[in-house]
Amino acid sequence: FFFDHSQNSRGVPARMRVLALVLALAALVAVDGKFYEKDSLVENLNPMNFYNHIKKPDSMNKVKVIEFYSNSCATCKSFVKDYNELAKQLKGIVKVAAVDCDAHKKICDDYGVSSHPTLKVIPPGGFGTQDYAGERNTKSVYSWTVKFITHFVDKVTADSLDGFLNAQAGKYKALLFTDKPKTPLIWKGLSVDLHNKMTLGEVKSSEKGVCSRYKVTKFPTILVVKPGQKKPIKYEAKVEYGELFEFLNRYQETFAMEKPQQDEEDAAKRPWLTESFPEMHALSAPDVCYGADSVCVLAVTKSASDGKPPADLNNVVMSVKAKYSNSGSAKYSNSG
Repeated sequence: FFFDHSQNSRGVPARMRVLALVLALAALVAVDGKFYEKDSLVENLNPMNFYNHIKKPDSMNKVKVIEFYSNSCATCKSFVKDYNELAKQLKGIVKVAAVDCDAHKKICDDYGVSSHPTLKVIPPGGFGTQDYAGERNTKSVYSWTVKFITHFVDKVTADSLDGFLNAQAGKYKALLFTDKPKTPLIWKGLSVDLHNKMTLGEVKSSEKGVCSRYKVTKFPTILVVKPGQKKPIKYEAKVEYGELFEFLNRYQETFAMEKPQQDEEDAAKRPWLTESFPEMHALSAPDVCYGADSVCVLAVTKSASDGKPPADLNNVVMSVKAKYSNSGSAKYSNSG
């Protein structure tokens, strides 16, 4: 469904935008791969979304792993279960994708693919590739892929805490208190997604002074902090990438202005303001669709068990959204 709120008197540009969106959505749905469908977290790549997947500015610091496969390849078929599991384990941290070389031969030729399955990693920066030559199983590919991960997590100690808090003092920061010897992958991934938006720090359990200051006795503990704050904001939900990202995203730039208490209340009352694909209902409609000087694209779908749109639909909408976001001509919402 499309709600056209543009101000063009003749309406021609708006109709053209709507038609383009419809065609783009239809094309993306039509070329979905055969191996990774429905609830798979593996993103199917095609000529419309491939280069955006690699070069999208806000994902340039992310590692991408891509499988190039053929539907007639027995090894490819047997690898599907492992690759789906890899996508689950690296959800949000690494972009896990696949290209059907039968349907998109030019992409595979451009990347020098001559056998299947071929696995390639595109390191942070989006330039160059590294080929995988190990065993085709989740554990081996996982170990190889995570070696390429970079991050922006600050190590916070008693000596560096004040400096950490006072850098960009008007913005919230997030602290992970942990008893693990290495920085958790999920925290590394979040630091990449929130880079230049929110600073993430890590406090080891051995830093007794910092732990005492924030009254932390259990690990892991995640707090959102800010200079002059009366009480830190504690994350209470399950430690899962999507949930954590949505929580932290509420307190980055949009809600880190001069009235923190009011901003925190707004973030809690209107979470759809910071969601990339918000649900439209009676409360959110004025913000996410009605009153917008743009085209509003509404997807009507059944929500998954976690209350979010199906992964395949979300991937399609995010791809189209990225294509049109620079023009500011469209808003996207879902109705579960």
